Amino acid sequence: MATTNVATTAGIYAPPAAASRALEPVAPSERIHGLDLLRGWAMFGVLWSNLNDWYGTTDPATRFDRMLRTTQDWWLESRFYSLLCVLFGVGFAIQFLRATERGISLRGTYTRRSAALLAIGLAHALLVWQGDILTMYALVSFALLLFRDLTPRRQLAWAFGLHFLSTPVIDRARWLAGLRYMVPAIPQRTANWIYGHGTIAQIAHERVLEFTDWWGRWGLTGYFYVLSMFLAGSWALRSGFFQRVVSDRRATLRFLIWCIVIASAQFFGGLLLDRLLPRGAPQQQTTLTVMLSWRRLVHAPFDQVEAMAFAYAAMLLLIFQTPRGKRVLAPLVSTGRMALTTYLTQSVVCVTLFHSWGFGWYGRVGYTGMFAITLSLFAIQMAVSSWWLRRYRFGPVEWLWRTITYGRAPAMRVA
Repeated sequence: MATTNVATTAGIYAPPAAASRALEPVAPSERIHGLDLLRGWAMFGVLWSNLNDWYGTTDPATRFDRMLRTTQDWWLESRFYSLLCVLFGVGFAIQFLRATERGISLRGTYTRRSAALLAIGLAHALLVWQGDILTMYALVSFALLLFRDLTPRRQLAWAFGLHFLSTPVIDRARWLAGLRYMVPAIPQRTANWIYGHGTIAQIAHERVLEFTDWWGRWGLTGYFYVLSMFLAGSWALRSGFFQRVVSDRRATLRFLIWCIVIASAQFFGGLLLDRLLPRGAPQQQTTLTVMLSWRRLVHAPFDQVEAMAFAYAAMLLLIFQTPRGKRVLAPLVSTGRMALTTYLTQSVVCVTLFHSWGFGWYGRVGYTGMFAITLSLFAIQMAVSSWWLRRYRFGPVEWLWRTITYGRAPAMRVA
């Protein structure tokens, strides 16, 4: 793979002292507050979306319920996951630049970091909640090392190629391999009953079944999608684009306008394309029709998920770039600094509220109730994060992750 000169990190964080050559956790004074802000915002959207998707939300009963369901379907679904993927790629690029500045190899430290995240993700998925995303992030992060020496432009080219071409190729390979019907491990109605009324052992068994079933269905396509988003985030930082959007209000505004224009074009173009080329597959498919099918490839550029996710991020950054906005959004920044702890805490609280061994709310809460839970829980998390970070440098899970990554426990208390 071709190599390139690494972009300077000036303006991203304070450069390390000359004597400090070993990789170490980023100090609070070196953090990019805009990056933490977006992580915190993504945590809010992930919580809201997860509550609607995973805990048996009842059918809308009021006008407000219907409005919230529309919001979920058209404005929330997958947007915040895409944003998180890009932010992870930005974080990888920061580590790459810091290692390059010190003239040391990133491989050992980064491999330990990914392995530790994989262990945390598997524990989360198998012991707490089957909808875990950390396992996917960890596995994809290993592949990022293969792209670390590419120029930013080539990283972006790989991101586009994987995003638009990987799923059609994988679908065709599955068909040729005979994987044409993916039967769920257990009917959804049965799974819902288990979560709402089953024993702890039944819930644990169902959790493992759903986790492995998801990987069998979507693991491969999901892997390359996440990798494409990681590479886009790495390009954004290494090219200087992310720094401009975070710090320059004019660049942020231009980015927002472009996101809105692209999302609008995708939306209306998709409506027109649906009339010209309906998405429905033929009832009788053959190997020839599957191999020659190009409808999914044509439809792919009209999915406005990423453009809308980036538009949300740009609007939030515009608010944050004002003195009042910086004060108001400070708790969101704190939550973003503790994103891993926040994510895992959300899972623990939600399974306690909804599963039968806890409060047993599974299948009993509507969209309005889920929205109220989102606001209440996230407000508590912001308050706790702000309180915690006035006393400690890292969230508790972040501290554990760094301890495993660097092979030593970093100082926890704020001096």
